[in-house]
Amino acid sequence: MPGRRKPRKSPSLSGVAGRAARWGRIYLPGLLLVAVMAAGCGSREPDTAVKIDSAPESGARVLVEGGYTGETPVTFTGLPPGRYNVLLQMDRYRDTEDAIRVTVGEPQAYVIEMEPLVGYLTVESRPEGAEVILNGSDRLGVTPIRRHPLGVGEHQFEVLLENYYSYKSDMLDVKADHQYGTNTTINLKPLEGRLIVTSTPTGATIWINGGKRPEVTPKDFTLPPGNYIVDVHAPGHIMTGDRVKLEPNQEVRVSLTMKPGNVPPGMVLVPGGPFIRGAANRAPDEAPLDTIDVPAFYIDKYEVTNAEFRDVFPLHEFPEGLENYPVTGVSWNMAVDFAKAVGKRLPTELEWEKAARGPDGLEFPWGNEFDPTLCNMIGTGLNAPAERGRFIEGMSPYGVVDMAGNVYEWTQDWYQAYPGNRFVTKDYGQIFRVLRGGSFRSERFDVRTAKRHFDRVSATREDYGFRCAISAPESSAR
Repeated sequence: MPGRRKPRKSPSLSGVAGRAARWGRIYLPGLLLVAVMAAGCGSREPDTAVKIDSAPESGARVLVEGGYTGETPVTFTGLPPGRYNVLLQMDRYRDTEDAIRVTVGEPQAYVIEMEPLVGYLTVESRPEGAEVILNGSDRLGVTPIRRHPLGVGEHQFEVLLENYYSYKSDMLDVKADHQYGTNTTINLKPLEGRLIVTSTPTGATIWINGGKRPEVTPKDFTLPPGNYIVDVHAPGHIMTGDRVKLEPNQEVRVSLTMKPGNVPPGMVLVPGGPFIRGAANRAPDEAPLDTIDVPAFYIDKYEVTNAEFRDVFPLHEFPEGLENYPVTGVSWNMAVDFAKAVGKRLPTELEWEKAARGPDGLEFPWGNEFDPTLCNMIGTGLNAPAERGRFIEGMSPYGVVDMAGNVYEWTQDWYQAYPGNRFVTKDYGQIFRVLRGGSFRSERFDVRTAKRHFDRVSATREDYGFRCAISAPESSAR
């Protein structure tokens, strides 16, 4: 590739001190005959001097008209005037060709630019905006960096972002024109945050995202960044909690005050009294719209998880990391057996619907306007059950979570017609049990609080789960 010449005050040629240069002069095969003839005729040696150097580095091998001459920088004297072809060669650079013209008179100097041999580095990170340092000192910029040229040879880079652990690459042996780092995104690990939990009264048991901890308040936790539901419970008091967001390397304090009461831990009280059941002009089996009185009861705040199910049935298996996700693939019979084992039962269909929609007959647990960000359904994009508490903002008026979407929940009841319902179907009777709430596979229509679903007691579908209930004492009736 032709070299690029730098601007110069006088003509010049770049080169390297030649191993074949002797006493400051060059003896080239192509020039030797000219020199001998000139000597035989008694001619004077031409008054010429040419210096050749290479950029950005010296030390390139120089070949003039095919003859090896040395390494840059080198000066040639006595060359007959004329045009010469020059070839520069150097490790880590492309071979560079150029032409020089030698004239009699003032010394000339040429600097020939050589193109480095490079590979190309791409660095992408999640999150973006991380600083990339090459070889411990050279700042390349911030991610994403695409096709950054690197000289051939060994290189190592580091990715730095505030509040995240740094990432250091393996040593890269960069080859000419090769691509490195494409199709790879570096997931930076955030620094842990500090969660401080206090309560009134103190000494309360702590639940984080529905999992019971061995510690009591006050307590500090070092946790990965994320959204957390923090609950506390003390004997003789009602369990209470809050949702917090913990950022990388951040400290968050949660102070919770419990009210006196005897609600079982992990459950909420649904007071006795009337509520609006069913729906008009929707699915035929939801009619009629009616006001129904339901005695007080307790219901689990969250769906039963894999870890809780395994505590009762040790042979239950699930992938590592899904301890705090709702148990799925559960038949009605399995759900009943679990509930009995922990001193509870399945909620009735009426209890479930009241806990989901409150006394005023809400269309969805959070209100009458649909919001796909408040539940795990087909439009959410997860295509799988969500971790307990992820959609806590969509809780019902009584504070019950995930009553729309996530997993269908078994209830006690057979699939029967409501009193006054004129719809006739062969499915009514003691054939199917009712499930409620829709799942991560459900459309908007099926996550409504009034929607009824049914299946055989032996069905174990991948989006079937449950939660439990307990009857409350009469003192909690209103």
